[in-house]
Amino acid sequence: AERAMAKLKEKGVDLVVANDVSVRGRGFESEWNAAVIVDADGVMAEVPLSPKSTVAAALLDAVAEKLARL
Repeated sequence: AERAMAKLKEKGVDLVVANDVSVRGRGFESEWNAAVIVDADGVMAEVPLSPKSTVAAALLDAVAEKLARL
């Protein structure tokens, strides 16, 4: 999550999704993934190992929450 926060600040974006692509069975060439969604306010949402559609839904929820705070 520290690297995600650094990347968020470096890029100047509102949200970043971090995942460990070195772990077998998730990420590339898999239907599963786990991630941490970090926003510029320091709010972190951990998405446990789940189908990629669940990770995508969590990301959309984070975007919707961020937009609602504007």
